[in-house]
Amino acid sequence: MKFKELLQQTGPITENSGEQTFGGGLFIGDPQAPKMPSALTDKGTFNIQLPRSIDAINALLYGLSQRDYIDPDHVLNVVKQKLNHFGFDFQQQNALQDGDNVIKLYQYGSPQLGVYGQNPYEDINKTGFSQGDGIKEKLGHGLSLVATVVKQPNMLRKVQMVIVPDMSGEPGCGCAH
Repeated sequence: MKFKELLQQTGPITENSGEQTFGGGLFIGDPQAPKMPSALTDKGTFNIQLPRSIDAINALLYGLSQRDYIDPDHVLNVVKQKLNHFGFDFQQQNALQDGDNVIKLYQYGSPQLGVYGQNPYEDINKTGFSQGDGIKEKLGHGLSLVATVVKQPNMLRKVQMVIVPDMSGEPGCGCAH
């Protein structure tokens, strides 16, 4: 079968098509905005101080949570890529286990170093460099991704994901101390 014949049978191939999931998809350019709600908005979902930004991101995670997976770690790689669109990052050290898995989030920083810098209006000799997760400075608390893995009767696993406030009180700087 030639490619042109295959194309006639399957219909046109739409590259970079959106995800048809409840909660919308995440796609640069957001072509499905008129059809379905999307995690991308004109207000800038990356601005986590806006009241509904985390809700929009959680709607996207809810859409990904509606499927069953053979390997839950693979969907976590997809989630990491999706969260990168909002400036979030995390470090996954171990394989996901059945039950709750809490993963600390960072925004505009490295999971290894955190967000590292200096306020230009402060004297570096007095205050030194600041280091954090890029989230606590904006919200007053950090954020965590909770991935709950549930084994289904068909031996696949459902991975339910949601971003929640991190009230652990840990420094969360990302360094190994």
